Amino acid sequence: MSPELLPLVPSPTGLAADTAFKDWLRRLVKGTAELRAWDAGEIDAVIDPATGSAILLPEAQAALQASSRLVLSSLDALRGEVCVVDAGATVVMTNAAWRAFTAAHAGAGLGVSEGANFLAACRDAAAPERAQAKAAASGLREVLAGRRKLYRCEYVCHSPSGHRAFTLSIAGIVQDGTVHAVVTRENIRERSRARAARSTGRATASRIAALARAGTPNRLLAALPAKEYERLLASLEPVRLTYGEVLYEPGERMQHVYFPNDCLVSLLTVVEGHRALEVGLVGPEGMVGSRLALGIAASPVRALVQGTGAAVRMKSARFLQEFRRSPVLQRALFNFTDALMLQITQTAACNRFHTVGERLARWLLMTRERLSSREFYLTHEFLADMLGVRRVGVTSAASALQRKGLIRYRRGTITILDQQGLEAAACSCYRQVRIMGLEAG
Repeated sequence: MSPELLPLVPSPTGLAADTAFKDWLRRLVKGTAELRAWDAGEIDAVIDPATGSAILLPEAQAALQASSRLVLSSLDALRGEVCVVDAGATVVMTNAAWRAFTAAHAGAGLGVSEGANFLAACRDAAAPERAQAKAAASGLREVLAGRRKLYRCEYVCHSPSGHRAFTLSIAGIVQDGTVHAVVTRENIRERSRARAARSTGRATASRIAALARAGTPNRLLAALPAKEYERLLASLEPVRLTYGEVLYEPGERMQHVYFPNDCLVSLLTVVEGHRALEVGLVGPEGMVGSRLALGIAASPVRALVQGTGAAVRMKSARFLQEFRRSPVLQRALFNFTDALMLQITQTAACNRFHTVGERLARWLLMTRERLSSREFYLTHEFLADMLGVRRVGVTSAASALQRKGLIRYRRGTITILDQQGLEAAACSCYRQVRIMGLEAG
C-alpha cells in the first residue's frame, strides 16, 4: 500500500473517539452494496470526497503497521546485506547485515546509513574506490530512471578492517508508478565457496534425483521418469513467487519457465493497454510459459502471481534444449497444454453466459483446488479484474455466497466453509475444468 494512495490517519484515542471516527467514515460510504460490505467488515478504507484520498480504518492501519514490522524483521533475517533506496536516492531501509557492514568498515564500500543519500556517498567515496563508486552511481541513476531493471558490478572495499571484494547489485522495483531500488552486496569469497560446495554436491545428485522427483508437488515434473528428472534437476532453480508479482507481460520475451509447487499464477488478456481479464489459472498441475513448446518466445498474456508460494524455474533456452531431446517431456507438456486450452475455452464461454455469482463460485473452487488451504487472500479489486466485472458486482456476489454460509470474507481473506455447497452454486464449467485429485484436504 502506498502512502500517497492510503494516507495513515492517526487513530482517535479512547473508545468513544474511535466509535465517532468510524461513524464519520461510515457516512462517507455510498451505495447499498458498499454499505453491506461495510457492515460485514469487508472494507479497509473509505474515499474522502473532499480530498479524493483513501482513509484507512483503525484496524487496517494496525495491520499495515504490523506488515511493515514483518518486512523489517524479514530483511533483518537475511544473511546478505540489503538496503532500499527511494526515488531521490535516499536510503529508507537497511537490514541488520548492512548496518553491521557499515559499522565495521567505517562508511567504506558505500556503507550508507538510513537517511543518507546514496548518490552523495558515491560522490564522496575515498580515492581508491572513486572510479567504482562513480560507476555504481551511474547504474543507480539508470535504474531509478527506469532505463534498466538491474545493474551489477564488482566492487573492492578498502577499509581499516581490511579489503573486501563483493558484487554490488541494484535492482529496480516499481510501486504505484514510483521507482525504488534495492541494493545488495554479495561477498565474492562466500560465493566462490558456495560454488565449490555445489560442484561437490553434483556427485551425489544422481542418487537423490529419484527421491527429489517423487517429492516435488508439481505434477508435470513428478510425472517424469527419474532419469529425465535427473537431467533437469541441475537447471531447476527454487524460487518464491509473491502475490501480485508479474512474471511476463504481453509481447515480452519469456526468460524463464515456471513450475508452481504450492503457488498460483493467473493468465490475463490485456485489452487497450490497461484493462485485464483472466483467461486461465496455472498451479501445481503444470507450467507457466508453455508457449515456448510451439517455438514462440514472446508471452501472449500477462502472467500474474495470484497466490504466494514456492516454485522452480528454468531458463527458457535450457528448457527448449531438454524439450527437443525428450519425448517424455513433450508428451507431458502437450497433455498439460491441452488441458489448459480446454480451461481457456471454457472460461471464455463462462464469461459470456454465466452470472457473476456462478463465475465467482467456479473461480474460488479452481483457486482452492490449486492451493493447499481453504483460506486465501483475495481483494475485491483483484477479483473484479479476474472476472472482468465492476467491484460492486463482486461485492454483491461475495455477500450472497457469504449469506448462504458457503464462504467467509473479511478484509481480503476468503475462507471456504462449505465445499459441496460452493460446487452446487458454481456453474457447470467448473466440472469441465476440474483437476481431479489435486484439491487440498
